[in-house]
Amino acid sequence: MIATATRPAQIPPSMRLYVVGDVHGMIDLLNDTFRRIDLDLESAPVPVPLEIYLGDMVDRGPDSRGVLDALLARSAQRNVICLTGNHELMMMRGLNDLGVFKDWLQLGGSATLQSYGLAPETIRPDAATQREFRRRLTPPVLDFLMSLQPSFKMGDYLFVHAGIRPGVPFSLQSIQDLTSIRREFLTSEMHFGFIVVHGHTPCDAVEIRANRINLDTGAYKGGPLTCVAFEDIAIRRV
Repeated sequence: MIATATRPAQIPPSMRLYVVGDVHGMIDLLNDTFRRIDLDLESAPVPVPLEIYLGDMVDRGPDSRGVLDALLARSAQRNVICLTGNHELMMMRGLNDLGVFKDWLQLGGSATLQSYGLAPETIRPDAATQREFRRRLTPPVLDFLMSLQPSFKMGDYLFVHAGIRPGVPFSLQSIQDLTSIRREFLTSEMHFGFIVVHGHTPCDAVEIRANRINLDTGAYKGGPLTCVAFEDIAIRRV
């Protein structure tokens, strides 16, 4: 079915959602996003603010460790939901699967290892490097990573990292599709029953379609780290 709008999408009127795209280890941009959210709330308070981070918080950028520590600290101070992206999923699976660990290193994992203090010349796709990285992850960070959600729904919006597979009931969606799908989802004009807010596929600017909104603006490639506020029937850049 082609996407059509019968009424504006909305969330409960007491809430404001601050939704942030792919961070990818860019700690300076993340700290600036925290600052912008705080200033926005100070100027326009709301009963129930909620921050949603769309996954791919790690890899590629220079300070994945700093990003994880900052989000862990932020979660203790604010209402925060962090979703799992394909990079977090691969990183966690790679802790115990050497084959996945090797693949992860090629997809930006090496930058994460460097942020945990491993010298570039010591990083190898072997069990010794895998063990050393596992040793350096603290229990609070491991608990945080294990708590990441595959999706979150509020009002007329579904928040996931990558998207959903068209034609498949949401209850039957696979974690692989939620974190990694591209072409089938991005080219679909199907009305899903909600608007899907996602990242995963970098674009030059926020992409708003009738059935989806893409907030990945390529922070690790020099683009901005996008944060959009959703409230009632309105959305706006923060």
